[in-house]
Amino acid sequence: MPTSETIRDRARARLRSAPHAERTRRLPSAARVVVGGELLSSVGSGTTVPFLLVYLHDACHTPMGVVSMLLVVRAVMALAGATLGGVLCDRIGAKAVVVTALVVTAVCSVGMAAATSPLPGAAAVLAHTAGYTVLAPALDAMLAQAAPGPLRQAAFAWRNTAVNLGGALGAAAASLTLVVLGAGSGLKLLYVLDGFSFAGFALLVAVRVTSSPQRAKAMEMESATAGGAGQGGTYAAVAADPVLRRICLLVAFTVATGFAQLQIGLPTLATDAGAQAELGWMFAAFMVTSAILQIPVQRRLPGRSRVGVLAAALMCMALAWTVISVSRPSPVTLAVTAAVLAVGGTLFSPVPPTLVNDIAPATLLGRYNGAHMLAWTGGFAIGAAATSALLAAGALGALFPLCAAALALTAGHLWYRRGRFLPAPLMGIPVAVPPHPVPKESAS
Repeated sequence: MPTSETIRDRARARLRSAPHAERTRRLPSAARVVVGGELLSSVGSGTTVPFLLVYLHDACHTPMGVVSMLLVVRAVMALAGATLGGVLCDRIGAKAVVVTALVVTAVCSVGMAAATSPLPGAAAVLAHTAGYTVLAPALDAMLAQAAPGPLRQAAFAWRNTAVNLGGALGAAAASLTLVVLGAGSGLKLLYVLDGFSFAGFALLVAVRVTSSPQRAKAMEMESATAGGAGQGGTYAAVAADPVLRRICLLVAFTVATGFAQLQIGLPTLATDAGAQAELGWMFAAFMVTSAILQIPVQRRLPGRSRVGVLAAALMCMALAWTVISVSRPSPVTLAVTAAVLAVGGTLFSPVPPTLVNDIAPATLLGRYNGAHMLAWTGGFAIGAAATSALLAAGALGALFPLCAAALALTAGHLWYRRGRFLPAPLMGIPVAVPPHPVPKESAS
């Protein structure tokens, strides 16, 4: 089991071995390729994700009862895909998994465009989900490898910006396409374009991203160490890391009470209040706020406490749910709630993946990212189950006050016990550029 001393030694060794290029503000070329590819694929996904239910019901003629069952199966498929993605990443390398999964996802998107009946549509959706969730931990691992040391958190912040900006552009393009072409042919075109965006990302990674010889050497050394210690390359070894367990529990909780309710709880509440037309403004406010604030916020974080940043993120989410708890759903309140939640998201999103990759041994990098992805997908499943239970009990109005209270209490507890949550070497966000040159030691 990794101890605090082991984690401290890993963190120090990685900061000492970081080359000079990692101490600059400019991301390495491979990291820029990954972030650019995420922007491209997010534009494609942004055109289709909001219309999945419409696609299954209208284009594939699937009854709503079957659609609900399919979404449950899809959630289970996502958990299995994240687990498998971590294993494959450790066995065959992040690049091979990323390129293969992107190609599979591209083919499935085109298959969804061609489907006109329930069975082919369901098969394409499930295969697409499997490919996408296998892809996620490998992409995190690839980005972490491409931007090690102090630049890692900045790389994940840029990735979050790319995802939100791409989603906003894609949603705008989708709305225009459906107005011009209608739902029938418009949806088919959107899924074809989504497939091309994934294929373009695969080509970028295949041509522009290369494996690092230093990385291969580090994996060999850590593999020998792990073999000598009897750890083995399994998820049991991953689960034995207490720091990772705490990070994943916090991620699952935050997703369930925060991010998931933006996609599940708020639309349900707005629909129940007859404010469905305002949901577009809500999602636009979230994505635009995230895209605008992510990098300016990130540039002010180096040197600050990671636990303090996480606690502040949870307090922002608690404030967002307080706003919606004391007001009726309207264009203004939904947009304000989404914007405040987005501020919390800009603080929260880059920190956990950076920590996960900072503490991960080279031979378990894929599985560590797979565990992080499992925490996200598990959090969404828990959030959806809680919303469904309260809706069935006729107590949907209690959802957001409960979430606000839980987030605020957790933020306070996290800050109060911050020394137990992270070892001291991991507490501070690394500074990419030292504010003052380090003076040379005088010769004795």
